[in-house]
Amino acid sequence: MSGAFADSAYLRWVTGESDPERAWEGYFARTQPQVRAVLDGLLASVPPEDRAGAVQLAGEVEAFCLPSGAVESRVFESPGPAAGHLIGISPLVIQLSAEIAYGLHMAHPYVPEALPAGWESATMHAQESFALNIFQFVRMLERPGETPVPSTMLTTAHEGIDPAESSLSLNNPRSFHDAAMIFALAHELAHLRAGHLPSGEGQSAGSLLIDQRFASPMGISDQENEELAADASTFTACFNYLLTTWLWSEEFREGTGQSRKRQTDERHRHLMAWKSAIRATEMCEAYYSAVLLLAHLTLRGGDEDTARRLQTTGMRLPYVQAVVQEVRQNALVPGYGPFMWTERDVAHRKAYHSWRLHLMENLLPETSRHRPTHLPGLADRYLTPAETWQDPAGAAAALPVLEEQLATMRRELGSGHQNTLATRASVVMVRFAAGGDASAAMAELQVVIADMTRALGGGDPSTFAARHNLAQVRRKSGDRMGATAAFAALLLEESRVLGPDHPEVLDTRYELAHLRGEGGDAAGAVAAFTSLLADQERLLGHDHVLTELTRGSLAQWRRETANPPQEATAVPGGPLIAHPPVFSPDHPDTLPAYEARLAYLERSLGHGHPDTLTTRWFLATLRAKAGDASGTAAAYDGLLEHDLHVMDFDDVDIGVLRANLEYWRSLESG
Repeated sequence: MSGAFADSAYLRWVTGESDPERAWEGYFARTQPQVRAVLDGLLASVPPEDRAGAVQLAGEVEAFCLPSGAVESRVFESPGPAAGHLIGISPLVIQLSAEIAYGLHMAHPYVPEALPAGWESATMHAQESFALNIFQFVRMLERPGETPVPSTMLTTAHEGIDPAESSLSLNNPRSFHDAAMIFALAHELAHLRAGHLPSGEGQSAGSLLIDQRFASPMGISDQENEELAADASTFTACFNYLLTTWLWSEEFREGTGQSRKRQTDERHRHLMAWKSAIRATEMCEAYYSAVLLLAHLTLRGGDEDTARRLQTTGMRLPYVQAVVQEVRQNALVPGYGPFMWTERDVAHRKAYHSWRLHLMENLLPETSRHRPTHLPGLADRYLTPAETWQDPAGAAAALPVLEEQLATMRRELGSGHQNTLATRASVVMVRFAAGGDASAAMAELQVVIADMTRALGGGDPSTFAARHNLAQVRRKSGDRMGATAAFAALLLEESRVLGPDHPEVLDTRYELAHLRGEGGDAAGAVAAFTSLLADQERLLGHDHVLTELTRGSLAQWRRETANPPQEATAVPGGPLIAHPPVFSPDHPDTLPAYEARLAYLERSLGHGHPDTLTTRWFLATLRAKAGDASGTAAAYDGLLEHDLHVMDFDDVDIGVLRANLEYWRSLESG
């Protein structure tokens, strides 16, 4: 392949080869076989209904790793006479995605109970090492060519792995780099298949992720909607590739010079599917984290146009997350089992979110004070699609669409039709979410419920749903007693009509259990959740996401009984867990835990030990996050008393720490 895309300075830096042609040839020979293998695997693992298109595309597309420090992957038209395209994958996107995925995999163990005693200390060390690794990676990107390519957390881990060892382990470092390559290439391939070319030519009406009636009020064009659909399809492509590859590797692993077929039973296939889903989900989170981080770094370098393109991609994450969860719950759970989406996956998503914000809002400013750190208009919090409709602005945008739908239904179906009545109830709830008056919403819902009861009957699911919404509005308006009475009456009627084991009955019991705790009866909440948990484990399974939700709520109220607060803080109907997992930057126990860790390391290892210095450095970022100017300044001051070259800091990095110390001292004195 031609070296027309090559950046000779970059190639000289990463290969150590001074001759541009030899540097390019060596780089291409090292990277191209893996890229081509991934491209072939992605095209071979598409669903049968898409096979014809994949076969055609296989002859029209080639992929390669961009031989430059480009922060974006790109699609080019083939330079030769044959029609086709080249996909150039950004090596920085691959490396940073892999580093983030590996770092957080080690920092937040998926099954901590399977680890040996003392795993908490190892996890804390992994977290601070991950943060330091990203700090040094960022510093490297801001000074390309000035320093040797650093030995990152992932490359160091690579060196300790036997090349002959299987890459099927979830902890094998090689599998993270492989998955990063798969996800990045699958992302670009999905957009190429959808006709999203840089020139704008060849655009075709593709599938839309969001109903046009809702996308338009949200300011999402059809083109953006198609791109969202392509982004969302990347998870499934990555999952299919990983599952196919890992199953094949297990079935035909080489023994002593001969291939031996392994019996692939149902349990084994389920295990491979579980591992593939976890790795594809981790890589999805890491990919968009890397894109958002690169958007900030590009802005710091002065390229606002590229930064905004990266930001646009990164801000699609909540919609992609919703699709990932839907695929795992609705497509993979029935095929493989409830373990394909559990509370653990929710916890990991929250951990990634917590770290994503910490890296951009707290870590980036600490890497260089003289550079801008935020893209204008970048939201500090990424809303899920469901949260968008609960958000007043999102609800206000959706309201006219729903009202128009309702008018059409009244005209075409009649006022007494089930769909018309259900939409009436939805309009009331969306208007309330948009900032409407609670009393008006309750009055309207009571009228809708009366009409539903006459037209559909008191035991119709739509009637029950409207009564559930009425109880929730009472709760949100502060009428806890009224909400409790409404849910209690609803429970009696649902149990009579649907039976005690119906999911709606279990859901209402969940709401009532929380209301008992909110009313000050923590012991009653514990009893109610204990009973509910036993029934959910019997009916839904031990690992079902709703069972896990109840288990978490039970643990929460048990803590309340052990140490009752002055005012209950549970928020029923909110996130599946109140906080990210412990030791995540946003968890309330993280800062105290690292304060205690620093004191322990200073006693046991000494103030100048590398582990102690790493903890002190990470603690500085946590104190900065908490707004503790004095504590942050003290942490940096303590660091600078020691030789930081043991942490692989050079003189320029140490100068950055001095600038941070001066900055926080200025806030302290101010």
